[in-house]
This record gives sequence, C-alpha cells and structure tokens, in this order.
Amino acid sequence: MVTPGPQGTKPQERKLPTLRPNLQFNRGTPTPDGVPTWTIVDPVRTRYFQIEWPVYQMIQRWNAGTIEKLHAAMTKETTCQISMADVEDLVKFLYTNNLTEQSASGKHTDYQSQAQAGEHHWLMWLVHHYLFIKIPLVHPHDFLKATLPFVEPLYRTVTGWAFGALGLVGLILVGRQWDTFVSTFLYFFNWRGAILYSLSLGVVKVVHELGHAYTATRFGCRVPTMGVAFMVMMPVMYSDVTDSYRLTSKRKRLLIAAGGVIAELGLAALALFLWGFLPEGTLRSIAFIVATTSLAMSLVVNLNPLMRFDGYYVLADGLGLPNLQDRAFAFGQWRLRSLLFGRHSSPPEVVSARVQHTMVGYAWAIWLYRLILFTGIALMVYHYFFKALGIVLFLVEIVWFIAMPIYRELTVWWSSRTVYAASPRAWLSTACLAGIVVATLIPLHTSISVPAVLQASSYATIFSPTPGRLQQVLVHDGQVVKAGDPLVILENPSLEKEVRLAETKVAKWDYRLGRMAGYGQDRDQRQVIGESLRAGLAELTGLEAKRDNLTLKAPISGVVRDRADSLTAGRWIDQKVPIAYLVDNRQAEIESFVPVDELAYIEVGQLARFVPLDLTRPSIGARVTQIAEVDEREFTVPYLASVYGGDIPVRKDEKGRLKPEISVYRVRLSLDEAVPNPGQILPGHVQIEGQPSSVAKRAWDQVAATLVRESGF
Repeated sequence: MVTPGPQGTKPQERKLPTLRPNLQFNRGTPTPDGVPTWTIVDPVRTRYFQIEWPVYQMIQRWNAGTIEKLHAAMTKETTCQISMADVEDLVKFLYTNNLTEQSASGKHTDYQSQAQAGEHHWLMWLVHHYLFIKIPLVHPHDFLKATLPFVEPLYRTVTGWAFGALGLVGLILVGRQWDTFVSTFLYFFNWRGAILYSLSLGVVKVVHELGHAYTATRFGCRVPTMGVAFMVMMPVMYSDVTDSYRLTSKRKRLLIAAGGVIAELGLAALALFLWGFLPEGTLRSIAFIVATTSLAMSLVVNLNPLMRFDGYYVLADGLGLPNLQDRAFAFGQWRLRSLLFGRHSSPPEVVSARVQHTMVGYAWAIWLYRLILFTGIALMVYHYFFKALGIVLFLVEIVWFIAMPIYRELTVWWSSRTVYAASPRAWLSTACLAGIVVATLIPLHTSISVPAVLQASSYATIFSPTPGRLQQVLVHDGQVVKAGDPLVILENPSLEKEVRLAETKVAKWDYRLGRMAGYGQDRDQRQVIGESLRAGLAELTGLEAKRDNLTLKAPISGVVRDRADSLTAGRWIDQKVPIAYLVDNRQAEIESFVPVDELAYIEVGQLARFVPLDLTRPSIGARVTQIAEVDEREFTVPYLASVYGGDIPVRKDEKGRLKPEISVYRVRLSLDEAVPNPGQILPGHVQIEGQPSSVAKRAWDQVAATLVRESGF
C-alpha cells in the first residue's frame, strides 16, 4: 500500500530497469503501412521481438533513468504521442520477456518461479504434445558453413534454369506416357524394396530441410538445431531457422521460408526426368515415389498457409506481418465481438483497413480449418488405437483443441456482459440466437427421400434347376401364361442314363424279391434285398423328379418378359443363365430402402409420392404398407446398387453378392392410382411424409445412436 506524502511534495520518480548488455537492436523491414520497425535479438535464448518506431525511440532514450524523465524526453524531443501508461507497458514487456538485467523484484528466485510455471505435469505435457513432439538431433551450423561452398553452385541462376528445363522435359515425357506413369508398378514388395522406399522418402525430407538450412546459412543466419518431429505419430524433419528474423530483407526471408519447397521441387523435376529414361524396376519406382511425394507434399502440405509449415511463413513474410497467426487471432476475436455486440473496444493494434481485413479473413479461415482438421484427427486417433484409449484420446482432442478455445471465448463474453448489455447489437444477436434455438426445438413436418423401384407385385425369374439341353421352347416374349403352364422342356442325357441305371437296379432287386420262395440264398438275404429295393426306389423317385423338373413350368400367372434370344433347340444351358422373366401385370408396388437413422420417422399408412428417374413419366401417389423388422444383409435390387449406378452404397463380396455398406431397411408401398404397364421396373425416389420432428431431436437421435453403436468393447 502506497501512502500519500506530505501536501506539496514531489512524487517519487520510478527508476527504469537496466537492459541486458548482450541484446542486439537490428533495423527491420517496414510494416505494410510503412511504419519503420526494429528487431530485438536475444542471442542467449534465440528469441526475437519486433518493435516499431515509438518503442525504439524510447529505448534510444533509456538513459533518462526514470519513467517520468523518459516520458518527458519523448514529449520534448520526438513527435510521438505517448502517455505515461505506454512507458509503463514497455517496462512490463521488458520484464516479462527477461530483457532486463534483474527481475521486477530484483530477486533471482523470480526466474526460478518463472521456469517452474512453465513446467507441466507429465500428463498435461502429454496432452499438449502427443500430437506434435519435436526431438532435436544435431547442431548443424558448423557443418553447414563448411559445406556451403559445395552447395553454392545450386543457387546460381543457370542452375535454376537447368532444373526448370529438366522438369519441363520430364512433364512432357510423363504426359506422353500418362497411363504408364499413373499405373507405375512399385517394386517394393520385399524387405529390400521396403528399405529403399523408406530411404527415398527420408532423402526427400532431408533435402527439404537442407534447402531451408543452407539458404539461411548463405544469408548469414545461424541454424542451431535440426531434428525430427512427430506429427500425429508421423515422423517429419524440421530445422530451426528462426534466426532469419534478424534479416532486414523481405526477399531473403521469403527465400529461406520457401527454400525447402524449392529444393523439393527441384528434386521432383530431376525424378520426373529420370523416370522417362529408367527401365522398369526398383530405380524407376524410386523416381516415381520421389517425384509424386515431392510434388504432393510441396503443393498440399508445405504450401498450406493454414498450417504452420512453409506456406505460413511465406505468407507472413510476404505480407510483412511477423507473428501473423497470433495477431490475426486477436483481430478475428475483436471483429467477431464487434459483429455480435457492437464496437466497445479499439482494434488490437493500429493497422490499415486492408491489413485488418486480411488478418480477420485469415483468422476465420484458420478457425474453420482447425475445426475440420482437429475433428478429423480426433476420429483418426479414435479408430487408430484400441477402443478404451481411442475414446480417451478422442475426448482429449475434442475438449482441449475445440471445446476449450470456445469456452475461453465465451468466458470473455460473459465477463463483459455488463458492457455488452447496453448495446442494441448485443440484444439483436441474443434474439437471433434465441430464435435459432427455438427453431431447432419446433417439430416440423419432414419429407424423407429414399431410393426406390416401382415393379410388379408378383414376378419370377425362370432358371434351369440343373444343367440341361433345350429340347423344346413353348413360349415367346410377351405371351400370357397361367401358373403351371409348361414354358421350356429340357433333356439331360446323363440324367436319362442315371434313370435307366436306377430302373435296372430296381428291377434286379424286385426280381430277387419275387424268386425268394424258391431260392434259399435270397431268403437268407431277404432283409438286405428289401432295404436295397427301398433305396433303389427312393433313388429312382428322386431322379424321375429331377427329370420332371426339366419341364420348366410357370410358378405364377403373368406375361413372359425378356425371354433369352439364344434359346434354340439342342443348346446346353446351366443354372446361372436366366431363361425368362414372368411378370404379373395386374398389380404393382414400390420397394424402397430407408437408412436406419430415418427409420424412426416412418410408420405404416404414411402418404408418399414416387418420382421416377425418367422425368417424362408422372409421379405416382403411394402409401406405406410394410416396414421390414431387420435390415438387409444381402442387397437384391441391383437397379439401386451403387456398383451399377444406384444410390445405395454396396460392395461385392468374394462370391459376387451385393452387401450394403450402411444399414438399410426394406419398406414396401402400395399405389394409390393405376399405373400403365406395371410390369416394367422403374427406378426412382420416393418422398415419404415422415412424422413431425425437430432438428434438435434428430441431432440427439443421431448422437444417441452413435454412442450406442460405439459403446460395445
């Protein structure tokens, strides 16, 4: 507690802390708005701090000794409009970042407390780092300086043109053999190939990091460490080139940030060129892997500005905005609060409107990207590990990386509620939010659209029960038949031979049974003869039934459709060839397949409307008549299967059967109106008027179903 001094006495002046003598102050590049900047270099901790012209002017007058004298000197000697609070903020900044000789209290224990505060329990450390862990391996600065003369020729303009020409020739060769290129056989099927594959990928990543490291060394920067990092358990190389912040040239910093991508693209150009000349084998496979991996990693991963890889640093240096991500987040939060609650605070820093819009757009884009990325990573780790650990890692990912940032922002909103309460914009946002919540709770009439086919209620496919030879065809396409009418007569010489042999056996046993009275040996074997006769009669009956089945009869009354054109007398057919289709034209029905998450909103009796895929045909009214109690294990309607262009995702098993990839239930519907030519199968979609349901209920049902499905260990 500070007690006031006697009336009229001068307040005690506050002494400025002594700056560390090993700090370096380097001229930096101007901001996008043209403001001069300087960089404070902390060589001991390899830390860099960008300051603008007013702060640099204060540090230039640090020998003023006290906060009050420094403020007076700035007011008298410069045009800067600064307040006493600005000087106090600078002092706090210097203390916080350990740029002074002593701590704020002057005790060395403050540094110990600061170090201990930065330490985490092993469990919290694991939560923070299990997705990304950096392991430094080497201190390459001396090696890079010693070998730089050997690499220097690669930085010449003629070398760049040479690699560009090689890449162009390689692209031409690949374009002429595109089908061969995309179907390149990879000779990595043995242990030797696997080792070569791993080494080739390792070489690509080493070349990438050396591209950064040599470029930084060439421009006079120090590369203290290189090592390996594990990003979602996947090893990637890294190099520490933060010393590039000392450079005043934006072009040099851009070249350092892009050095890895440039090196990798050069390697890809060389690999593409070599692929066109190498013979089939392991070397060509390596060239293919190096070319495609380098191009894919460079274009998709490294140049992505939404991740903190090369693309991020290229964007930050290109815009002239160091520490882009954190500064953009501050602007994004400020802009979001302004939109929701009105402007109650000034921007985080003074920049032009163009830079402000750029950082706000970048922040919102990276938030959306992180939401998608972290959700995907959470699902990946859930499925990658065994279920118990997968659930824990999934929850850690969702809570720590998605829920916690949202919670912290909501906490800021709540702490400022008294300020926001006076804003009409805040009340409008609250009303909109309440309206959205209410809208999600109101039951609405829903229409469920599912794939369906309109077909005859009764139909049959005619197959031969056994292989046979056509003897006579009794029907033609379009002929009306009744149940039991013969359609095709087949013959099977092998079966006829078996029938005659069975008749001979039956006759033999019957003869021996008849002579039993006068033949003693047969009397002694009467039980064996009787059993043999009964077995022979059973065999003969079965063979005769098979022979009778060679006369194919109509199982239903209807019209013959799609009779095979190849049905000519004397031709052999087997059981797999459909001979004809029988369709009952008197009545039609609709068969649809409803996903399990929509099944709860369908009941027998609900109205529906069938819309054919053929838009020249009119839609047809229908009504739900039957809902299957179990889902489809084997899909039997090929017209709707995805492998044949339908909407139901299915796959073929090893036996060629169609298996649904999702759980679907068969739902039958009757027609409310007559249909011309109901015998023709007509694919389409059926719109079923589902039960009223709110968005919130549907979301909860989906979540509950997922929890129930995944709860089994």
